[in-house]
Amino acid sequence: MEKKEKESKKILKKMDLEKNKIEKKKKKEEEAKTPKEKIVNCFRKVKEYCIKDTSRTILLMAILIALYIVINLCVRNVNLAQIDLTQGKLHTLTDQSKNIAKTVDTDIKFYLWGFSENDAAADLLRQYNAENSKITYQLVTSADLELIQQYNFEEGYSSIIGVSEEGKTSYIDGYDLYTYDAEYNTIDITEQKLTNAINNLMAKDDTKVYFIGGSRTNYTTENGLYYLAQYLQDEYYVVDSIDLIADPTIPDDCDILVIMGLTSDLTELEATNICQYIEKGGDMIITNDIDMVNKNRSLPNFQKVLDEYAISMPNKMITEVSENAVAGSNGILVQSNISSDHEITRFMYNNNVKPLLYGTGLIELDSSKMIEKNVTATPILKTSTSAVINDFSTSTYVENEDKISYVTGAAIQKTTDSGDESRLVVFASTSSFSDNYITINNQQFAMIQYNANIIMNSFAFSANKGELYSIRKTLMDTTYQPTERQDAIVRVIIYAIPVAIILLGVCVWITRRRLK
Repeated sequence: MEKKEKESKKILKKMDLEKNKIEKKKKKEEEAKTPKEKIVNCFRKVKEYCIKDTSRTILLMAILIALYIVINLCVRNVNLAQIDLTQGKLHTLTDQSKNIAKTVDTDIKFYLWGFSENDAAADLLRQYNAENSKITYQLVTSADLELIQQYNFEEGYSSIIGVSEEGKTSYIDGYDLYTYDAEYNTIDITEQKLTNAINNLMAKDDTKVYFIGGSRTNYTTENGLYYLAQYLQDEYYVVDSIDLIADPTIPDDCDILVIMGLTSDLTELEATNICQYIEKGGDMIITNDIDMVNKNRSLPNFQKVLDEYAISMPNKMITEVSENAVAGSNGILVQSNISSDHEITRFMYNNNVKPLLYGTGLIELDSSKMIEKNVTATPILKTSTSAVINDFSTSTYVENEDKISYVTGAAIQKTTDSGDESRLVVFASTSSFSDNYITINNQQFAMIQYNANIIMNSFAFSANKGELYSIRKTLMDTTYQPTERQDAIVRVIIYAIPVAIILLGVCVWITRRRLK
């Protein structure tokens, strides 16, 4: 009897255990009805499996570390551009650059010497490549002996060489990737230089620039304007000189005729030929220096050329007395006020880049003649309202009683009788764009180096290239302004993630102690 009771009890106990198992299984199945609950249960099982054994915990940590390394290597191989969180999107291509990149229909490769993957140039080129795979780049190292010899890379001098599929090249000096505003804050023009290089490498025809040289001027591309000629060649202009005394004709392939700092008047034939060039839609750059020796200087034939644009430049010099305009001790080195709404100066205005003019004269615009000559003129450089005029013909200072701003630079467009358009950019100073040196904050700068922005913009305008030279972004005076969401993300990365890792470690340690 007792034996039968014992067997019955065993059977009942076994049935209870089976019933409990079924109920537990059913309960777990009910708990894992939703996807979220299934994921939680899955992680719970993994956690219980791993933390019960030290070797399993170490294995899990090793897997996580390996995944971290693999993800980083994959990201590095993909070579993604940096995420730009700056307020002004300083490290992001502008729409203008993106549009130009999208039009590239030939392979263009940039060779970067003296740069790393973390530099702005490499980051921007990754963005160009994202817009168009035909634009690529390569970092050149000391091991690339063939490239170093081919492109004459020098140790200690960073540079970028752009090469098109057709063999055209464009050179960018590392020092030319930055300029400075009126407060000497750094302006990054890397994107400007790269976009210009891409545009120039795509160009089917070169822009031919002729400087009037010979004995007509003290400024030539070999002496006085050498650096300007180099700037132009680096931007893929073809630079040449003509001597009007030896041959007064203007070459047929001339795209921009440049007259800088005449020391003697043109002949009547020379002036006639230049006027005919203008009538055909020829474009020009003109600068004029004040003659402090020949105070009553007269250049009637040169004036005939200026008359085509309804302007004149008398032998009078501007002197500034306003502290905001004076850059030198004698008032003849001045910071100009720049136009905010012309393509030559618009972005310079936004970035507070003010040209320095040395010994500048003034430009007189004849509004009545402009109507007659079909001319529109925009002053792009002006003096302050406190400026006075030194009239050399009378050896007197003309007080600015009306408190007006004198024009020292202008952009002019003329519709000729033939229906063509002639463009002129004129400045009342030549030395301001020359190789002459000035000292600022105990540092010496060539005038052209300081004023390269506006003169290169002027050549682009004259050649009708658009606003390519105006892609500039201020670095030193721009601060990071995160949004609330960005600020929250940064705080999570800096604080929450490390704290979460520490808490996770503590939880694992406590759980393991309980399981022992």
